[in-house]
Formats: sequence, C-alpha cells, structure tokens
Amino acid sequence: MKKITQNKLLKLRAAAGFTLIELMTVVAIMAVLGGVAAPAMISAMRNAQMEKAAVHGRQIAIALRSAAMDNDGIFPAGENFHGEEIATSNDAFRGLFPHYIDSERVFEVKKSAWGPKVDNRCKEPGDILQPRENHYAYIAGLSDTSNSDWPLIVDGTDGSGMYGKVRGKKGGCWEGTRGIYITVGCSARVIRLQGTDDERWLPREGYL
Repeated sequence: MKKITQNKLLKLRAAAGFTLIELMTVVAIMAVLGGVAAPAMISAMRNAQMEKAAVHGRQIAIALRSAAMDNDGIFPAGENFHGEEIATSNDAFRGLFPHYIDSERVFEVKKSAWGPKVDNRCKEPGDILQPRENHYAYIAGLSDTSNSDWPLIVDGTDGSGMYGKVRGKKGGCWEGTRGIYITVGCSARVIRLQGTDDERWLPREGYL
C-alpha cells in the first residue's frame, strides 16, 4: 500500500472543492450579475406587457370602427350601440358586445388600477365590463371620417388625463414612462410621456 505524503493530501483536499475565498468570490459575482440583470428583466417584461396592451387596444378600436360603419360612421356618443346612456368608457365599450367583441380579455391589463382582472362573464348585459374590468379610456365625439391620427382610445389615466409614477395607482400602470394611444385609423402607438415628475401626459400627436 502506497503512503500518501502530507503535500499530496493537501493537494487532494484542494482539488476536492472550493476554498472559502473562492466561494465568496463566486457569490459576489453572482450578486453583481443579478443586480445588473434584474432591472433589464423588469424593463423587458414591462415592454412586453405594454405591447400586448397596445395590441388589445387596437382590437378594441377595430371593433369600434366596424360598429361605426354599421351606424352611419359615427362612434358612440351620448348612447352606445345598444341605445344605453354613456357615462363612462365602460358604457361605450359595452355596446360592442356581443356582435363586435365577444370577450372581456382585451380590456384587461395586469397591474392597472382601472382594469387589472376580468371575469369574462359576457352573456348578460349587466355582467359586461363592470368596474375594474377595463383599462382603456374612450374619446367620444368622433366618426370614421375624423382625422385618422386623432386618438380614439388612450391608456388608463388618473381620471383627469394625467399619468403618475406609482404603479398600482390610477394612471401609474407604466410608472410614468410611456402611454398607449390608439388612433381613429386603428394604429397603436406606445409613446413616451411628457411633463414633470408630478404631472405626466401624452404628447398631443396628430391633433395639434
């Protein structure tokens, strides 16, 4: 049986695993990489959510335009396409069911204070687009012959047309960075907000 010298034993132990210093170095590197990657991952996820919300907004605009073409080219104003009085954006959009839209899912935007979750109950008029089931705001008084760059649907604001930086509060879905704007011509745009830290708004593109 061969004898193992002390030097060989130390070499074998060193080869068997990390030293404490090496382990701490690896942990530190992983922490730095995690700190760099996390903001990029959060930003990428937010961008994907915004793009999805813009696509859904465009679907709503297409439904509105289709309904308008069946109603002398006029988008709902005063009454929706069911003859019900319009007091909120929900009322306007509710008139699109069931002939032009058959699911509430397109009105939902996660993390939005206005429409974070829908139950997708659409069979009875009283169930459609109840409070907190619609993220988007509707701009009334337009027709399918209005300037195609004018906004027809905009992102959920704080209720006064402004946006905030606090996610979870009305107008703060995208933390005061950008907003979504769907035109009469049904193009969807994700636009950088303007203004101060306290007051943010969509630039008046297309209708200056």
